[in-house]
Amino acid sequence: MDLTTVWDCMGSKLSSLTIPPGVLMAGYITGSGEVPWTDQQFAQHPHAIRIDQSPIDTPFDETADMIDVEPQAGTIADVPGWVHGAWTSYRTARRPGQRTPTVYVEQSEETPVANTLNASGITSGVNLFLTEPMPEHAAIQILTNAGGPFPIVGVQYEFNGDYDVSLVSTGWLNNVSAAAPNPVPKPGTQEGWRFCSKCQGLFWGPGESRSVCPRGAQHDGSQSHIFALPFIA
Repeated sequence: MDLTTVWDCMGSKLSSLTIPPGVLMAGYITGSGEVPWTDQQFAQHPHAIRIDQSPIDTPFDETADMIDVEPQAGTIADVPGWVHGAWTSYRTARRPGQRTPTVYVEQSEETPVANTLNASGITSGVNLFLTEPMPEHAAIQILTNAGGPFPIVGVQYEFNGDYDVSLVSTGWLNNVSAAAPNPVPKPGTQEGWRFCSKCQGLFWGPGESRSVCPRGAQHDGSQSHIFALPFIA
């Protein structure tokens, strides 16, 4: 597996860092106090991993690459709703360059997160990013052996005063959403509908994160094409 070294830091610490060549940065689009990065900082690091640390989920939070599950941030219960919204954001290229939905968790929370996803009807299509102090070779071993429905794509293994260090799958980093052509709907049709793999029904795709599936939680259109439906007078 090809791996990339990533440093993450609070917005207030970024300007004081001397970043080695080849190191990618990660920053926070939400958070309190000194945590969030500014728009200018993200513009200076356009490929940085974007992390959502907000305890309140909004469509803006769902443009992040990763939800941070820890005290005063996201909770395990928040994960399914965020994942649905993040997949919608990724598929529609709301933010070109977004990575596929990933959950930042401690190793002790890996199983509870997986159980919560499964209970909500999400059985694949979500990555995990583990945070745990360990030697670099141990992080490499975890990433090399990663698999299953919720694969591990990153391990944060070293913790310093101003920044933390992770190893991250280069494949995940490069699998980004791209601005898609904006086709003009044919007269008398409405595009954006998706097929729910849970209830086997159609639903309005852009509203997935706020939808209610009769099989529980939100609709799941992660395996669906986009459909155009005709208007009937």
